[in-house]
Amino acid sequence: MKIKRYIITENNQINKNYLEKYITENNISQNEIPKIQIERPPEIIVFYNENEETAGSLNLWHNRPNYNGKTTSYIGNVNILKKYRKNETEIFNQIFENLKKEGIETIIGPLNGTTWNTYRYVTDKGHHSPFLMEPWNEDYYVELFEKLGFKPLAYYISTIMENMNPVQRGHLSKKIEKLKKFDYYKDITVKSAENEDLMAVLNKVYDLTIEAFKNNFLYSELDREIFLKMYMSYEDKIVKKFFKMLYLKDELIGYVFGIPDYAELQYKEKIETMILKTIAISPRYNGKGMGYILIDELVKEAEHSGYKNVIYALMHEKNISKNIGSLLGDELRRYSLFIKEL
Repeated sequence: MKIKRYIITENNQINKNYLEKYITENNISQNEIPKIQIERPPEIIVFYNENEETAGSLNLWHNRPNYNGKTTSYIGNVNILKKYRKNETEIFNQIFENLKKEGIETIIGPLNGTTWNTYRYVTDKGHHSPFLMEPWNEDYYVELFEKLGFKPLAYYISTIMENMNPVQRGHLSKKIEKLKKFDYYKDITVKSAENEDLMAVLNKVYDLTIEAFKNNFLYSELDREIFLKMYMSYEDKIVKKFFKMLYLKDELIGYVFGIPDYAELQYKEKIETMILKTIAISPRYNGKGMGYILIDELVKEAEHSGYKNVIYALMHEKNISKNIGSLLGDELRRYSLFIKEL
């Protein structure tokens, strides 16, 4: 195989001429363009066989924050067609050698630019089918990364509460009863976005989201424009009553975003599962049980709407949210993020 490198963005802005060249030369579907516009990869590398036929591709994000003091790039959207999965390590090693000459010292992935986008590989699939917006991969890609010398950098889990498990629901109820004893509880209000404009809601929670996640592992700030575009791309799937906002008196201090698992329609022809996709609490109120209040409201709404299961999605193993997910659900899946020193 041989490669061709396409520079797509400069200074985090897409160069339309470069993008058009990539699209035209590789017969890229129009459906893929919005994803490129959101993820903004500085570089796309395409693999070709001896007959100039596409064999695969990957994206690279340069100028990422240094990791452990080393110049770092991210790798993502790795795709190798099955018939070319034989000597692919040679071409990857060539790419890594080129990057090393260009001053890159560390590669982290799969990570599509920022942790706001798709990242991580599934390393333990369990027995459940993939849920909506879950990163999913063939086992081949984990094996490929391992062959290329990548090592696990961080671990993540998803958990599930099935059939509104009474024991796990009981754990949640006990947490809420304890919180009711604190004076601040009487000033807590949870409001649904059901009767609000979605764009207005997203603008309202943007600043809180940035504040809540700024200390997360490998965090990088996201422009308001991209944040809105990401959520609005799912506008037809969002059920606003599952978007809950938490107020202390008149101050917005947290929210939870749940979304039905539309993926179940493919194999159940009905939706029985709610996904807790995002929960954000102002750092000033961490450790006061605000997350439990939001989760309780979302679970009650899901139960009232006829859902049987709740998935707590994609929690870092060292985050507080992982402790919540493990208390309220059973392990569903495991994921890893990898690192390679060049």
